[in-house]
Amino acid sequence: MVSLMSTILLLAFSCIQQKEEGSCCKTDSPSAADPLPVSDHSLYLLTSDWETERNDIKKLESYNGKVVVTSMFFSNCASACPRITADMKNIEAGLSPEEREKVQFLLITMDIKRDTPVQMKKYAADHQLNKKWDLIRSDQSATMELANVLGVRIQPLEGGGFDHSNIIHILNPKGELVYQQVGLNVDPEQSLMEIRKLL
Repeated sequence: MVSLMSTILLLAFSCIQQKEEGSCCKTDSPSAADPLPVSDHSLYLLTSDWETERNDIKKLESYNGKVVVTSMFFSNCASACPRITADMKNIEAGLSPEEREKVQFLLITMDIKRDTPVQMKKYAADHQLNKKWDLIRSDQSATMELANVLGVRIQPLEGGGFDHSNIIHILNPKGELVYQQVGLNVDPEQSLMEIRKLL
């Protein structure tokens, strides 16, 4: 019995010593606060600045570490964009409260002139979007660059509107595109499955 206790104490002391020297009980996993490494396929390689409906300036990499559900829209759209927003809200409603805490919802405007922070904030209020949602805008170059990366077609129309693809994109915590929900009024079940794989 004494021999067994001595062995346990010796092992414990040895591990404490090695831990202090940095060789035992060491973990290479990053802490929750550390950003995840960005791959060559990550949207977070784009370095443009984006303005939110709250007048904040941020980069896309600020969403690093979160599952992101995103789509491009414009607030003066009377048909497709409200439906896209509703489809994203259906995805949100399908998540549990615990799952929702790990997911960021993001609307990216293509109407950089009219969608000011004030206008985007009004859109968020009109559609009852909560604090888990961001609405963002940038300049023309950054907006079209992001549209190209996401595979979104945008065609300006006379009168200020846009003909555009109707796609909801799901990004993993590294900012990589892992799934696209294409079309309007789509059953969110597959999107929910893809999100849960990432959580």
